[in-house]
Amino acid sequence: MLTIQKIMNYLKVKILLSLIIFLSLNSYSQTKISTDFKEYSLEIFKSENIKNLDIRGNHAQINLLNWDKDSISVETSIEILSDKPNLSKEMLDEIRIKVVTYGNTLQVKTTTTEDFNRTIPYNVIYNIFYPVGMSLQLKNSNGEVNIANISGITNLKLDYCDFNIKNLSFENDSTINTVELNYSQGSINSFGKGKLIANNSKINIHSAVDVELTSNYNILSIDNIKHLKGESKIDNLKINQCADLKLKSIQSIVNIQQLKLDGLFEGSKGSLNIGNTSSELKKLTINNQNTKTTLKINELVSYTINGEIYKGKLIHPQINNLQLVKETDKVSFNGVIGNNPQSDTKVIIFNTNQNVEFK
Repeated sequence: MLTIQKIMNYLKVKILLSLIIFLSLNSYSQTKISTDFKEYSLEIFKSENIKNLDIRGNHAQINLLNWDKDSISVETSIEILSDKPNLSKEMLDEIRIKVVTYGNTLQVKTTTTEDFNRTIPYNVIYNIFYPVGMSLQLKNSNGEVNIANISGITNLKLDYCDFNIKNLSFENDSTINTVELNYSQGSINSFGKGKLIANNSKINIHSAVDVELTSNYNILSIDNIKHLKGESKIDNLKINQCADLKLKSIQSIVNIQQLKLDGLFEGSKGSLNIGNTSSELKKLTINNQNTKTTLKINELVSYTINGEIYKGKLIHPQINNLQLVKETDKVSFNGVIGNNPQSDTKVIIFNTNQNVEFK
């Protein structure tokens, strides 16, 4: 006859075996630790069926890091910055981090209760390690975002964030990234190809392939870019080197250190400065209004020039080589600059209410 002690031992063994079987069949490991002030979680997911990361933070520090394993590690923590245990426990119940998979996507998301209105500070941290071959969708506000290498399509929306992004890949024509920044500041080492939508932000991009820009009230610097097309409003825009640039600007300060091949500028009530062009310049068209314009054409370039300035002056070191037609408040001009009159390079200049000066 079985004693109560034997029955209890039997049940303990059975429960232990069931737990071992459950863990062996599960596709990930999970660790959770909770205190009155902090909640910590670590989960590991196999990456063979996961192609996308969907990260949705709020007041979060998000660190996305590469590793060469065939898994994704999701480490999260919530810390309440209060010395009152009861209050901290209440807040930990009101702030949750959900980690789920759906389809081929792994989602990490911060949620709060519907009536959450605490003024006590708290920290939310995501540390996520992943293989480089992922696509990424990420939203965060009032936090910090650090991203290593992403070789898939990336969609970012950051509000009131500091950010440091390493490489958004450009693999082919279908890899089009979208980065939207509002009241944020930081750097992107390599943008790749895609859209940059920015408002009231400070941004530095080291290199980019092809960017469509919508920019308002930003300080934006780009070291090296192949193709840039877009609109700028009340910006301070500085580009060290660009091959092909098409820009409409309103009340922006635009400085281009070197334009390589083609440029099209339509500016209003701002300034444009082109420090130099390469010897490969093909076409430069400027159609400005109330925009002080200064530029230098590479001395090795021969080019035909024509245009018109209304209520302003044309200042050119070889102005004697040009044919000028002066009318009331207007000067029209055309001619050839350089030693090759057969050159295909064209410079077309129109400006109103400001001077155009060639250095």
